[in-house]
Amino acid sequence: MKTRLINLPRVGRTAVFLGSTTICFFVICLSGSAQEVPVVGHPANQPTEATETPPPVDTNEPAKVFTPDPGQADFDEAVLARIDAETNEELESVAVLLESALAKGLSDENTSFAKKILGSVQLQRSQQMAAMMARVRGRRQLQLRDEALDTLKKAVGNDPTLVEAHLLIARLNLILDGDRDQVSESTTKAIELLDDDPKQQSQAYLLRAVTQESDDDKLEDLSSAIEVDPTNVEALQARAALRMTKDDVDGAIADLEQILIEQPGNQQLASAAVQALVDRERLDDALALVTKSLEAKPSEGMYRIRAILYRMKGREDEALSDLNKALAMQPKDPISLLQRAEIALARNDIKGAKQDLRAAIRLAPQVENADQTIFVRCLIAVEEGRMADAINDMKILAARDPSNTDRQLQLATLYLRDERPRKAVEVLSSILDRDPKNALVYRSRGDALLNVGDHADAIADYENAIKYADDNSAELSSILNNLAWVLATSPIDEIRNGTRAIELGERAAKLSEFKEAHILSTLAAAYAEAGNFEKAIEWSTKAVELGEAEDNLQLDQLKLELESYRKSEPWREKQEVEENAVPILAPEDLIDT
Repeated sequence: MKTRLINLPRVGRTAVFLGSTTICFFVICLSGSAQEVPVVGHPANQPTEATETPPPVDTNEPAKVFTPDPGQADFDEAVLARIDAETNEELESVAVLLESALAKGLSDENTSFAKKILGSVQLQRSQQMAAMMARVRGRRQLQLRDEALDTLKKAVGNDPTLVEAHLLIARLNLILDGDRDQVSESTTKAIELLDDDPKQQSQAYLLRAVTQESDDDKLEDLSSAIEVDPTNVEALQARAALRMTKDDVDGAIADLEQILIEQPGNQQLASAAVQALVDRERLDDALALVTKSLEAKPSEGMYRIRAILYRMKGREDEALSDLNKALAMQPKDPISLLQRAEIALARNDIKGAKQDLRAAIRLAPQVENADQTIFVRCLIAVEEGRMADAINDMKILAARDPSNTDRQLQLATLYLRDERPRKAVEVLSSILDRDPKNALVYRSRGDALLNVGDHADAIADYENAIKYADDNSAELSSILNNLAWVLATSPIDEIRNGTRAIELGERAAKLSEFKEAHILSTLAAAYAEAGNFEKAIEWSTKAVELGEAEDNLQLDQLKLELESYRKSEPWREKQEVEENAVPILAPEDLIDT
């Protein structure tokens, strides 16, 4: 190691070299008064700045020694135990150690860290309790819920930023008569903490929407959920349903379209959406919705749904095309086969219908007793003239769902076709007992009463049907026509009323746009009853012309009516069907199709 020379003032110096270390001794030889010693590096005889004298060292004071926090040992043990802790017992042990460490005392930094660990442990224990709730029932389930909530409250007390804990508090309070206010409070905190996680924040908005009392607040939360996460299908579905209830059908359709973009094959959702639109007579919107879904992702289920809609609009060819596509995608689909069988029957293709029915049962024997199978079998029996078979099948369907008015009406119609009007009256009266404002049932019972010659009661039923029918429906024109016909043609003098019959007949003709031969025939009969045979001949002639153009099954009677008016004779008609006395045999005694 090289030695380093230090410049010293030329006053006198002696240097002693010991090894590699240079020790300088300054010997100041002055005569007279003492002189200041210049600092190394400064010229001699120049003043220097005064230096601060260090405080004296107390050689009696002991050196400082590091002292750990009182709870440090428990804290260290808890941190190590937390790594592998999974079971409830292990987690509880970690929690006990952390609580002990906090009670004994930790530094501010370690206190904050310990509380965060303790919060996470308490959250995990609560999650395990919540999972156990699915495996128990009754009081134990309620006990677990309450224990989980108590533990979660401690968790958020230790770590208020635990989003999962706030959300679990909300979810647990949604069941078993929980605290709805707590749901709102916890979800609101979660929403505030989730600004950097839009998907989770969207779920929190959705959860809070459940507890909102007003539809407007609920709609606001659902809209917020969708705004931060446009792919939140649950929120879209909930908002669509809410919009439906508020008659915002267009808004609901927009939400449903978005859902089907996200989940184009969601047949369950599509079915529910289509039903809601059909209930609101928005068939075109339902068709458009399903078509968009098919454009995004073709599926046999969606083709089936669209086929049903096409049938409701009378577009049988398009319905058949969709069912064929469904069967091309899934040849072993019994539901599509049964639907295609119904279309075959509508086309008078009994053979094709029976083939599809048999194929459906062969592919899936369990569908033999399904409602749709029995219904198809019933329709085949009707087309083949086996009314007893048809009635027995419809009785099965009606018995399965006594509240289903359509099935009861179909049964009554079959009784009428089998010349059993009194049985039809019984069925229809039972419907009116529970649904006294059903216009269609009043009309049907009125028809049945005419068949037994009870004109007065038939008129009363028609009047009630008019009272409860929609003002501009096709159903109303038929009811008006039937009542006008009785008032114009009844052989009972006190029943007839030509003036009222004309009024009703004109309303029926206008509603049907003067395009129905039998309705124009009724208007002619009304004028004849009123003595205006010129008008009667005019309308009767038009009825015959329409009947000839459409090959009407009642054409012969229409011509007879016209001849009667030309003779200045009003038309009289009293239907009285003799009740069919042939017993309806049990199904096991009938021919199997």
